[in-house]
Amino acid sequence: MRYSLWLVPSEREHDALSCLMDFRPKDYKSSTHSSRSYPRFDPHITLATFSSSYRPRIFQFLSLGTSSTPVYFESMKVGNNYLSSLSIVVAKSRELMQLRDLVVEHLEANKMQDTSRSFPHMSLFYLDEKSKGGRLQLSKELKQSGRVHERTGRVKDLALDCTLDGASREFDVMEGFEGSEIWLVDCTGGVEDWKVLEKQKLKSRKYDLRDVYMSRGEPFISMSWPNPVPVVSMPPSPRMGGHGPFGYSPNPGLPMTPYYPPNPRMNRLNYAQGIDPRVRGNTWRRGAYGPNAYGPNAYWG
Repeated sequence: MRYSLWLVPSEREHDALSCLMDFRPKDYKSSTHSSRSYPRFDPHITLATFSSSYRPRIFQFLSLGTSSTPVYFESMKVGNNYLSSLSIVVAKSRELMQLRDLVVEHLEANKMQDTSRSFPHMSLFYLDEKSKGGRLQLSKELKQSGRVHERTGRVKDLALDCTLDGASREFDVMEGFEGSEIWLVDCTGGVEDWKVLEKQKLKSRKYDLRDVYMSRGEPFISMSWPNPVPVVSMPPSPRMGGHGPFGYSPNPGLPMTPYYPPNPRMNRLNYAQGIDPRVRGNTWRRGAYGPNAYGPNAYWG
């Protein structure tokens, strides 16, 4: 039997990605496309694929207290075989690679071998092409319709707009997700025959004040508390005055900097790449927060 271990987004992020994955191109007709094309499946990152003569359990491959893992999108890739038809290349973050190494170590301890390829990626669509170029045409249509925004060059990043297919409005610039669960899946048959055998939630990470979850036009949210707490303004930068992390700065009287989330479509540098992928409406540079990361309203963590 063939099994896989998947890293799966939180429920809300799962639902948003599923909306996008239900997209079909303009010329799509089930009668003309192969029955293997556009099967429905859950958004996931495959951590490992292996064979086993018995049904394994998730606890065999994870340590107690394993934390959830932030995932960041980098680019979209058109593949040359069915299972790599169209996917999102994912950044090899420290947290994701540590989780994968942990799973592989446990596989080897159980005398099993990982046979997965192209780690890490998140498949969006599987296409069994009858005519050459169908996958490339799909990728172009996703970009032209505004569902995929990709930046290439020295810095690579990618954002998905899931709202065009019915997701709630905070997912209009989705640049990653929080990997919150591990699923054990029986992948012996075809894609639509895959069976989820077991699910395990991962321990939630603790976020500091700089880790925020918001959508444009909504309050800044602190994740530092047991429950999200609205914050009406950004913490002041020690360089600009106010309370610094180790006491008072030279100008403690400077007020906190108000936060106004910009419109990401008006500024292509507006890619949130903070500690947590759910950071919304901030500039791309890691550690820089505020509508202008280079001006007086910037907050440097």
